[in-house]
Amino acid sequence: MYISLPRGWGDIISSRDGISVSVEYSVDSVRNALEQGENLFLIGADAVSDSAGWLFARDHLALFGTGTLAGPNHPAGPRFPNLRGMYIVPELEGETVRAGVVMRVPDIRLSTGAELGAFSCDALVSRGIDQAIAAAHGGAKVIFILNCRKPDSGESNDYSFLNRLIQEIEGGEQQ
Repeated sequence: MYISLPRGWGDIISSRDGISVSVEYSVDSVRNALEQGENLFLIGADAVSDSAGWLFARDHLALFGTGTLAGPNHPAGPRFPNLRGMYIVPELEGETVRAGVVMRVPDIRLSTGAELGAFSCDALVSRGIDQAIAAAHGGAKVIFILNCRKPDSGESNDYSFLNRLIQEIEGGEQQ
């Protein structure tokens, strides 16, 4: 499993032995991992939502700006990939985590929260969707986990959840 988390998260998670988090949070790092044979990606992002807490993406909207697949086709996958079913929503023992639709906006720091209702989505993100699309373009599955906070709130979630998530996923991969 390839783990790509925002820099602040990675510092927290990498402190545990046995977890290797990419130091580069980019589409290129995802494509390099695909070339190395990775087929499962855990990608994290900060998000704005009406509800604070962790959220798994089950689908996304990317209406703003250009996307990862614009321009010449990257050889990692077909020109027009089917992105349906690209997200995995893991079931975790003893944990209830929401799953929903996320929308990419240019900058979550500038969002007002009105976008949530206008587009019937569960969370807004600025980063992570392009990496997820690049992974799916290469045939991989993606677990996209969001650290949601309410608009105008600086509070963060307990990152120990990520350690439990990674351990459970890694345990399932080895079976």
